[in-house]
Amino acid sequence: MWIEAIIMPRENDSRPYRPAPRRDRRAVYQAGREESLEFRTTVLNYLQANQLMHAVKWVSEPGSLPMVTLRCHQQVLERLRKVPEFEAGQSLSLELQS
Repeated sequence: MWIEAIIMPRENDSRPYRPAPRRDRRAVYQAGREESLEFRTTVLNYLQANQLMHAVKWVSEPGSLPMVTLRCHQQVLERLRKVPEFEAGQSLSLELQS
């Protein structure tokens, strides 16, 4: 059965908070796009290295946040949850009746 999984980078809370320097919106957006692309590549590399791509039906495109959505089997989500670099969960299924 296919599920929708959401994967984000696990945050490291050990660093003290420092406010980000002020930048214009275009620079912030572009930095977010680059971070999103790098994170998506990291997730895909993990899936390929662990031979899990056969259990993935769809992968979201990079956006402005470091987040990847997968349409995959439950086993993929379970494996991603064990990776210390990732925070992974299942999205809420909204089966709408017409």
